[in-house]
Amino acid sequence: MTEALRATDPVRRWFSSAGHHRRPPEMQEHYLDVLDGFCRHTGKSPDELVAFCFLRRRATGERFVSVKRRVTVNEWIDVFVSEQGWTGKDAVVTANIVRGFLIHNGVLIQGKVWTGG
Repeated sequence: MTEALRATDPVRRWFSSAGHHRRPPEMQEHYLDVLDGFCRHTGKSPDELVAFCFLRRRATGERFVSVKRRVTVNEWIDVFVSEQGWTGKDAVVTANIVRGFLIHNGVLIQGKVWTGG
């Protein structure tokens, strides 16, 4: 599944712009496994996940990021991480893998920062 996932435009964009394509293969697989798990959790493909975060203005057709949908995606991320059993730093780092995917696809989304607590 990870090869099919890797072939999608949003994943290629993410890997290229974040430099993940230069990371060791096992790290690349970890990123893809996390994203795949999250996509399965939401029932959305990478393309659908990115598209979900955007709306269009009726008057102009201009595309913009929906604040409400970013909140929804952040909630989905929190539930996903919790259901996987990740806690502490692992939870924050893993959640930020998904957020990084979205950020590199034009969705400004923020989550928690690990402070060592």
